[in-house]
Amino acid sequence: MQENESYRTHPLFWVEQDDHHIITISPISTAIAEPLDIVGYLTQFVDLVTLVLETKEIKGVVYTCPIQDEKIEYIQLFEQFSLSRATSSNLYTLLSKVLRWKTFNIPIVSIFTGNCSGIALASMLWSSYRIAPTQIELGFPEAQYGLFTAFGTTVYLPPLIGANDALRLLTQGKLWNSEEAHNLGLVDELAYHSDDCLYLAKTSIRHTPQCFDKQESRHTDKITADAVFNIQKKARGLYPGINAVIELLTANSSSSPLEIAEKEAQLYLETFSLPETLSMVRTLHYGVKSAKSSTKITHGNDYNLKKIGILGAGMMGSGIAYEAARAGIEVVLKDVTLNQAEQGKAYSNRICKKLFSFGGITSSQQHQLLARIKPTDQMADLDGSDCVIEAVFEDFHLKAQVTRQSLPYLHQDGFFATNTTSLPITELAKASNNPENFIGMHFFSPVDRMPLVEIICGKQTAQKTLEKALITASRLNKVPIVVHDGPGFFTSRVFFNYLLEGITMVLEGISPELIEQEAAATGFAVGPLAVLDEISLELMLHVYDQLPRLHASQKRAYNYLKSLVEQGRKGKKWGAGFYDYPSENKTIWKNPKISSLKENVKPTTIHKRLLHVMALDSYRCLEEGILDQPIDGDIGAILGVGYASYTGGVFSHIDRTTLPVFVAECQVFQSLGDQWDIPESLKKLANKNFRFYHGFESNWPCIS
Repeated sequence: MQENESYRTHPLFWVEQDDHHIITISPISTAIAEPLDIVGYLTQFVDLVTLVLETKEIKGVVYTCPIQDEKIEYIQLFEQFSLSRATSSNLYTLLSKVLRWKTFNIPIVSIFTGNCSGIALASMLWSSYRIAPTQIELGFPEAQYGLFTAFGTTVYLPPLIGANDALRLLTQGKLWNSEEAHNLGLVDELAYHSDDCLYLAKTSIRHTPQCFDKQESRHTDKITADAVFNIQKKARGLYPGINAVIELLTANSSSSPLEIAEKEAQLYLETFSLPETLSMVRTLHYGVKSAKSSTKITHGNDYNLKKIGILGAGMMGSGIAYEAARAGIEVVLKDVTLNQAEQGKAYSNRICKKLFSFGGITSSQQHQLLARIKPTDQMADLDGSDCVIEAVFEDFHLKAQVTRQSLPYLHQDGFFATNTTSLPITELAKASNNPENFIGMHFFSPVDRMPLVEIICGKQTAQKTLEKALITASRLNKVPIVVHDGPGFFTSRVFFNYLLEGITMVLEGISPELIEQEAAATGFAVGPLAVLDEISLELMLHVYDQLPRLHASQKRAYNYLKSLVEQGRKGKKWGAGFYDYPSENKTIWKNPKISSLKENVKPTTIHKRLLHVMALDSYRCLEEGILDQPIDGDIGAILGVGYASYTGGVFSHIDRTTLPVFVAECQVFQSLGDQWDIPESLKKLANKNFRFYHGFESNWPCIS
């Protein structure tokens, strides 16, 4: 042991020793420089703890999280961990130093002071005992961005909670509350208040040293094939971070901690070198973060949202009502009859009961939430609403009627929003005497699980109305993208092309099973034919009827859908559509009138057609001014319509393909239908090898 006590004056960390020779270490947040070299900073922390452990008479070490979540920037991580800028040796050296701590046989306790995730949470696993207050959240969100956490997570987590739970925790991106983390074994002890954590930590070191004896290898189970299958059933091997975690946890049983640490560091750098990860981080972290920020709001800050009126208590209106009530907003849920309105409120009750069953909500919170929703059949109950959201059936005349009836009850400073899939906002706004206060807010079903809201500006929508809609989206905890008016707007329009391509391939004689199978393998949330059955073929026909015109490919699809409807094959609700729906498992239906002529079509061709057709129309939306920026298209495509998230979105997919290759591949498909028409401007950009992004920055608008 050393007697050197230079650690007491460390420039980055407070170090205190009490009378019982217990050292407490916490970061000096003001001392952290920007940008932060995370490996270098954490190495200083690890060296400090090591120095303390080497000091005579030390009985234990307590540390708070050495790095705060908000101090970790992925942009800096990409700069530091790109293969051209770094090697895995620095990260491996850091972990090898941490692994040496256990040789000192001195209790090390980490205490949480607030929410903790990712690399910050990884650093808390280095201790031998963890104490957390109630009401905080913990987790590893990096899987959502194609990454994985590393920093020892695949070394330390499996012995704590078991290999299969570690797989789940590191790949699902879910945040857990402190009680769930405690039940899982991630947290050893809970404190009622954060101020109690330090006292409990020191008490454990002084009086119950035996509690540290069990920390070494609590679990020795191996990752199972079933656990891997359940993860890859959705991931399909498309996400680099998930693949790395599976590889590391599989190797755990036959490798030493140092070997796993070395392999983890190597895979971490490889993951950062892949284009998928940068695209996903750009869209799903920075893009979403920017979309949810209030920087776009300058004129609407005085808007006070206390009461929302909702017209229509179907699935969409009921979902919006639940989200508003959950946000603490008073809701009036209006339908034609009181019974229908009450059924809409019952939807919120069902969600609350489910949440209550697994501890996601208390009985008191459930009662308060439901009390905020007033079902009614009287328009007058909307009086004083700061916002009225119309969510009735997708029919122009019906929407116009309920709009006119409800507007007299809107607060003088309020705004009116229509929830529509594809009807033009400018035309719908004609039902209002104040079209500048009229806007589209396209929610996605089920509203309580879908994060996106597409905000559509009509030609006369005022900037202040847009900002009020953005404030409303923020209160409802939604991710907004702002688009401009046009048939189908953005999300519906590009999604219709996905569905159209599915129908087109069926009519070409490509096996429906193969289409659906390869859609899943490509990374789409649901195959195009299953989607058509879910929404109903009749509804798709109704959507086509609302469009100003149909090109030849759409007409061909329309006629085919109409023929199926006439046969009674209307979709899932009717037991038959593109699939047959017996009592148990659905099976694909083969139309005897269409022979499968293309059984040998390459899967990659189907992949390209489904990805490319949506990306191509997304460019048209950008060129036509429906979209202002590529990032809105990327966010909307992934969060709204289930575009393959590993691509980073439609424009990121084009960049990943490279524009010259993308245009050349689209030209191969031009004979298959009008949906493959390539704008001349895109061809010109391809000749310049244009990219929509440079790293994390947008290159749009393109300057010639």
